[in-house]
Amino acid sequence: MDTHLAITNLTQLFTLHEAVETLDLAAPPTIRLVFSKSATTPPRRVGMLCGSFNPLTLAHTELAERAREAFMLDMVFFTLAKVTVDKEQVTGMSLEDRLLLLSLFAERHDRMGVALVNRGLYFEQAQAFRALLGEETTLSFLVGMDKLLQIFDPRYYQDRDAALEQLFAVSSLIVANRGDMDEVNFSRLLDRPENRRFRVHVHFFTLSAAVTDLSATALRKALAAGQPINSQVPPETVAFLTETHAFAPPLLIEGEQVEVYAARLRLLAQLYAARR
Repeated sequence: MDTHLAITNLTQLFTLHEAVETLDLAAPPTIRLVFSKSATTPPRRVGMLCGSFNPLTLAHTELAERAREAFMLDMVFFTLAKVTVDKEQVTGMSLEDRLLLLSLFAERHDRMGVALVNRGLYFEQAQAFRALLGEETTLSFLVGMDKLLQIFDPRYYQDRDAALEQLFAVSSLIVANRGDMDEVNFSRLLDRPENRRFRVHVHFFTLSAAVTDLSATALRKALAAGQPINSQVPPETVAFLTETHAFAPPLLIEGEQVEVYAARLRLLAQLYAARR
């Protein structure tokens, strides 16, 4: 779909808003497929790339595409949690717009999908995918080395080993280098005595140096300063940001400063409310 038409397609935006609003945080782990290209057979090897995607960058998309090829995955889902761990307050792009942007990218690429989940913890997301896709499906989370360090850090758990056993009972990890954290750092982490038992569930691969330092936080700061980021994001993100002015400084219109993206969100909120 043309990005301009999608950004202003109220039918699609209403559908996305309904998916976000009706996904119950108190319910058992639940998944909503927002976009998924139909396949002749159910996917048996599935990758899940979880993130806030605020906005979608080339680090996200190359991780998804390279992991799919390297590990022969039938499908990769960009997975957005309604509430993300450590990021309970939604700022920047709305969840609906993030899902829209992810769908625009997935629509243009083979074996890519978009999912919305009601849980931020990986093992609960895996449970939701397993319930949807069946016990025979192999599930792998796609993560960077920075995330792997968090996953193995006991400070995040009351009982780290029990939590990791729960995670690896239903999924594995596919890990990419991040910044200066490479395969040497990966091996050192997994060779620690307390981590060796989990190594069979964790697999490493290397991304190009061009994307390993990309940070959505840094890109948001660049946009706020009026700096171009076109070389660091996919075409769908470029088109979306150009059209909506998300993260951009206010425009001067008839002597008044106007925050264009904030105006978009206010208008959509009124339309969502009027539709009830």
